[in-house]
Amino acid sequence: MSRISVLVPVYNVEGYLDACLGSLEDQSLTDIDIICVNDGSTDGSRAVLSQWEQRDPRVRVIDKPNGGLSSARNAGIDAATTEYVCFLDSDDRFHPNACAEMVRLLDKTGADVLTFGATLYPLETQDNWLEHVLSPRDVVFDGYDTRLMFREPSRPFSWRTACRREFLLEKGIRFDEGVRFGEDQLFDFAIYPRASRTALSSEKLYEYRVAREGSLMARMNADVTAKMLEHVNIVDHILKDWQRGGFLGMDDENLVEFIMEFVMREAIRQDDDGYRRVTAALRPVLLSFWDEETLAAMDVLSTTHALLMQATLSPNGMPFAARRTLALAYYLEHRHPGFMLRLERRFRS
Repeated sequence: MSRISVLVPVYNVEGYLDACLGSLEDQSLTDIDIICVNDGSTDGSRAVLSQWEQRDPRVRVIDKPNGGLSSARNAGIDAATTEYVCFLDSDDRFHPNACAEMVRLLDKTGADVLTFGATLYPLETQDNWLEHVLSPRDVVFDGYDTRLMFREPSRPFSWRTACRREFLLEKGIRFDEGVRFGEDQLFDFAIYPRASRTALSSEKLYEYRVAREGSLMARMNADVTAKMLEHVNIVDHILKDWQRGGFLGMDDENLVEFIMEFVMREAIRQDDDGYRRVTAALRPVLLSFWDEETLAAMDVLSTTHALLMQATLSPNGMPFAARRTLALAYYLEHRHPGFMLRLERRFRS
């Protein structure tokens, strides 16, 4: 009996499906359940899936009206009957030992959640941020740990995560179908605080296609202001979920620091109109969960994040020149940790 199900959401990717499903055909662990959710594709994807159904008896296709990536993944979770589930985007590939290693590591650690590494495709791709976040170390966390949530390279891609299916069902964890962009970030913020045990693995089990023409990610990257407004929406959903789960108040300083990085780091680089649109959206979200005094009292935040908070809450906004200086300070702080603190001490002396 299969121990693990691979959930493959499919929408208008006929040119990538053979490579994707071929990587599952080549798995060293042959007893796997392959669930392909055809999310209302309008190209030839369904025909390709039909061919794979006839070719490989492990492939099971679920057809549904188009509802988006989260809806397709939820349908896959609902259809799965195995002990473990994992996710494979239809334009990506698994490395040959991926499924075997997921089962081995989940069995060995007894974890509810396993997060592993990935390689980039095309091979010549160079992206320092991606290389970092897709290279976790080997470590196990019991219960909630701020390092797992905010310090380790554990986010924001659910496709390099395998979960115990009963954990997802018991905790009522679903992909948020009301969010069209950033569902992976939401999923990670939902699973890590609720997991009894989480394992990170340095094993590179996934091959991630960095860019695909016509993808939602490519479209969002073309309009940074629109992307940051979507980030505000993600933040709102994260805070509501943490409020429901009773996690607010547990690690608020690190949570707010994440929000400043996630939204304001790029917002301060935009023109006045874009910057004001983002802050006008983020300000009421923050003030729905904390008052200004509480936010201002979070003095454990680094100097740059405190300035980002000021840029967010100021009703008149921050002048472009000041934002440009802040962007430079943010860059220097992250290239040279402690730079802003040393500069502040120098001016005080």
